[in-house]
Amino acid sequence: MFKFALFLFSALLQQESSTRLANPLNTEAGREAGSRIYLLQCASCHGRDGRGGQGTPDLTTGNFRRASSDEGLYQIIAKGIPGTTMAGFSLEAREIWQTLAYVRSLSVPRPSERPTGDRARGEAIFRAHNCAGCHDHTAPDLQQIARRRTPAQLRRSILDPDAEVPSAYWRLRATTRGGRTISGLRLNEDTYTVQFLDESGSLRGIAKSELSRYQIIRASPMPSLRDKLTPEQLEDLLVYLTGGER
Repeated sequence: MFKFALFLFSALLQQESSTRLANPLNTEAGREAGSRIYLLQCASCHGRDGRGGQGTPDLTTGNFRRASSDEGLYQIIAKGIPGTTMAGFSLEAREIWQTLAYVRSLSVPRPSERPTGDRARGEAIFRAHNCAGCHDHTAPDLQQIARRRTPAQLRRSILDPDAEVPSAYWRLRATTRGGRTISGLRLNEDTYTVQFLDESGSLRGIAKSELSRYQIIRASPMPSLRDKLTPEQLEDLLVYLTGGER
């Protein structure tokens, strides 16, 4: 029933509608699924953080020149924009809605709550623990994470990384039939193949028939800083991550 309703809903987009249609998959699960599609289909032009580049627009502002409604943005993803580098994508209706849900989340304003601490000391802590070594490649983009999460949620992620790991950040660990070990951020998979970002941040794909061992790691690779930071140091780090200054 849901698939039929989604099909009917998407079919309406082929016509001029007198009322604007809203995204039926604007949920946490929809955004998580959309983030994987975005990394595969959109990040090469719009950037992993959505800030654009090389003539592509910044998606984090929430202002879109060609369309503002979910209906209009759906059409752009599905059909592209003639005369530009924005091509249409051969995605199912569900995938387009999920991608749109994630794109919308890029412009969600940062919560008003602010941690207290010292930004310079927080930056020193960030560098001392080599956080950028992962977060500049396969780990979640910290600017976007800080934009969408409250300081309380960030504290929990720092102290207990395994408490909440969205499926968009599950990792792949596998061994090929030739004995080579591969690992990285799992992006997408079907019956025959799996796509992932390797440790250098490069997009890779491999046929499952080439693997002798295949495992999805649902725990976070990030080590807990629970016993490594004092409460004051944690506040300093949060101030740095959220862009605050004291």
